[in-house]
Amino acid sequence: MTGKIYVDPEAGKVLLKKSAVSRRISIRVHPAKGVTVIIPESVPYGDGLRFFLSKRDWVLKTIEKQKLKSEQAKESGKAVPMIADGTVVRTLMSEIVFRFQGTSGAVPAESSQVMKAAVSTETLEDVKLSGRTYLALERPMFRKTVICPVDAGSGRYDAALRNLLVEILRKEAKVILPAKVDFLASRFGFAYSKISVKHNSSNWGSCSSKGNINLNLNLVRLPEPLCDCVILHELCHLKHPDHGPAFHDLLEKLCTDNICRLASAGGPYIMELVSAINRSRAIRPVSSTLERELKKFVLV
Repeated sequence: MTGKIYVDPEAGKVLLKKSAVSRRISIRVHPAKGVTVIIPESVPYGDGLRFFLSKRDWVLKTIEKQKLKSEQAKESGKAVPMIADGTVVRTLMSEIVFRFQGTSGAVPAESSQVMKAAVSTETLEDVKLSGRTYLALERPMFRKTVICPVDAGSGRYDAALRNLLVEILRKEAKVILPAKVDFLASRFGFAYSKISVKHNSSNWGSCSSKGNINLNLNLVRLPEPLCDCVILHELCHLKHPDHGPAFHDLLEKLCTDNICRLASAGGPYIMELVSAINRSRAIRPVSSTLERELKKFVLV
């Protein structure tokens, strides 16, 4: 693929990208990647630009909607805000707390110094002793305090701090997600090839034609039923590569079984979710409710 850049005064950089497989011009608006106009290989860039300009009002409205969704997600804890002193990020395993050390004017000269932050871990609950059989954002097993040599009043190092957070999430995901896939695959009779934990900016997971399952490390930031739903979604692709009726019927069946399992174990989130499922008028109420809730979360 080749591309050109058009700078719009309000939408910002717009990537005009040629595609050998596309048959028509289309526009994608991504909260992190920005605006992309996909143009068939045989179509001139000028036609792609004119198409963007004809849809410009829709693009601007979509950008505003995405910004509003992001702000709402940050307020509700479904997205990670700019990391500051005292910022808390909850996962299925831990409560991650950021603490800044430093005074105004005493920031590190290089953002790479942020990566030297010290992480201390405190055990809050040993589930082997308590007997708890579910995971919950509200009941972390550990508190991880990240001591950062950064000025608490500076936003310069947010990107470096996010990279540090990503590495913490990656380590937790490599513990939690393979175990979850093994459990759910065994419970429902799936055989997969291998699991990879990745940091993707646009999807929660994928399944290849070879039976390889890729999962986003951000899954550990989701309530357990939503995390399981993504895993079940990818497992269902082992039998149904597309998103046809058979795929959705299987996903609904497995999600229903899993919700019943989690409901019997208890947990503060599951009962709220069950109530929403019972109110749903969708043809497949369980998977539809889970997917609707999943859309409220924003990737790091």
